[in-house]
Amino acid sequence: MDSRESLHASDTPRPSNGWIGAGIFVFVLAIYVLSSPGRIDIIDGQARYEVTYNLLLDGRPVVRDPWIKPVRGVPGRKGLSYSIYGAPGSVFSMPLVWLGLLADNPPGEPSRFLFSLTSSIFGALIAVVLYLFYIELGLAAREALAWTMVNAFATLVWPTSNSTFDNAQHAFFAISAVYLGYLSAKRKSRFLAAAGGMMAGVLILYQEYFLLLIPALAICTLDWPPVIAPPLNAGRKARLKPLWDQLSTDIRNDIQALFNLVRSPFRGQGETRESCVRLLCFLTTVGVGLALSLAYNDLRFGSILHTGKLQFESEGAYPLLGNPLAGFVTLLLSPGKSVFLYSPPLILGVFGIRHLWRRRPDVGTAIAAASAILVLFISCISFAGGDWCWGPRYLVVLLPLWALAFPFALRERRLRRNLVVAIVGLGLAVQVLALSMENQRFFFERGLNDFFWAEDPWFYCKHSALVARVGEVISLKDGLPPTAQMFNSVPIPDWSTYSILGPPRKMRRSLAPQWMRQFKIYYLPRPWPIWAWWVKPDLRPVNLEAWIGGVCGLGLLGIALVVQGFRKSSGSRVTQGVVPIQEAGPP
Repeated sequence: MDSRESLHASDTPRPSNGWIGAGIFVFVLAIYVLSSPGRIDIIDGQARYEVTYNLLLDGRPVVRDPWIKPVRGVPGRKGLSYSIYGAPGSVFSMPLVWLGLLADNPPGEPSRFLFSLTSSIFGALIAVVLYLFYIELGLAAREALAWTMVNAFATLVWPTSNSTFDNAQHAFFAISAVYLGYLSAKRKSRFLAAAGGMMAGVLILYQEYFLLLIPALAICTLDWPPVIAPPLNAGRKARLKPLWDQLSTDIRNDIQALFNLVRSPFRGQGETRESCVRLLCFLTTVGVGLALSLAYNDLRFGSILHTGKLQFESEGAYPLLGNPLAGFVTLLLSPGKSVFLYSPPLILGVFGIRHLWRRRPDVGTAIAAASAILVLFISCISFAGGDWCWGPRYLVVLLPLWALAFPFALRERRLRRNLVVAIVGLGLAVQVLALSMENQRFFFERGLNDFFWAEDPWFYCKHSALVARVGEVISLKDGLPPTAQMFNSVPIPDWSTYSILGPPRKMRRSLAPQWMRQFKIYYLPRPWPIWAWWVKPDLRPVNLEAWIGGVCGLGLLGIALVVQGFRKSSGSRVTQGVVPIQEAGPP
């Protein structure tokens, strides 16, 4: 994965990125589908499914499910109940649910199974966009492919793509917006800037707070020249200074470079106008997403500003705002939710962001600005951890952006190759742990209340689902407890794809650990190709043998497409990569 050679100009045959991109999508999708829970894993997803189902049946985004309506429905137009969630999480699932309804046996099971794969498709699309972005940044195809796989399988993107939470979908639209904005500046294309704005506008349809990130994402439409590092000799002399002096010098140089960078797009009159036009195109098409979001509010609640979220939170009797310090520590430093623990390769992004910023200041600035805005905002809300969930899911939208800096970490002389391999291996192990067991077992074993995060904002400085997962996986060798006679804790015992419903409301939560031992779902491996064997054949959502065989074949097809892409060169020698920027230190 060494980026030092691939980031330099080289004469190599150019692989077919179309074939490779298609192969990446098919292969990653196959792995994601095989490792998916194959069921709706959280009540938020069940609410989105309910909207999808009713959109297909009668064309209205209502909630009628008798178990979901009381806990996730908000009264709206004509006395009907509506979901508080944005439209895309339900709309994009409509083709999958429609296919499931064509073979609706057992009733509802195939459609819920296919609905649970929605984010897997978006996760595979993230991999394609990231690969193409790497190529535009000058990486050789093989290196771009390797780092794409690192993001796909060694970061929180993988388990999030296997959830009915929609955070992987957010990540796809964010990386696509930055990619198209970057291309618009590189190719001086207003159309691509507008397309990037459309992608960013979809984020608003999911969650209104993404409006805060739009200005940061729009930075990528500006054409900023590379930042020239200090001369080579100056860098060698700097290493002779004390560490603190060298660090302070680097900081001063970077701050000065940043000020120069901000002025650079507006120095030339022609480029000033074009940069402003591209920025305007991006922001204008973002307005389409904003307008659709307001229209969807009016459709549900009769007001363009009423989203239902504040009413839902007030009825839940928990505060919207929390302890900002506790939220910040939870997201970045805590043993229970630190994004660096759940996505160890992010460390490589931290090491590589400076080199990426020097090479492509527009991209580096967009990543840093979006990260600062989102982390500070999420830190201020009481549910900063996004519970009940695995890891800091609200930060997943940033992970593909930080993955752009992964290859540049190897330019940092203090970061050795074996350490990079160890970090990537640790990331892979963490994601395998994430996919191995049902996530809600951690919360029920501790008898936690629904809003435990509001009761104790420092909870994740004392407890860690990641550490607890090791013991949970080891417990699989003990098999099912004798009390586990039912598969899932839903009122209809034949359903295996419906979301888990917690203990009865009248039950004390201290009894939740005993209650949980009645159900197999908490003591079986999570991926559907395993747990589905414990379900009677006539009650399974799909034909297991056919699906497992088909998805494995899909994965092999993806590998074949990638191999074909590398074989299918133009036959001529072309220059790949970009002319390297001279940096301090020896080459």
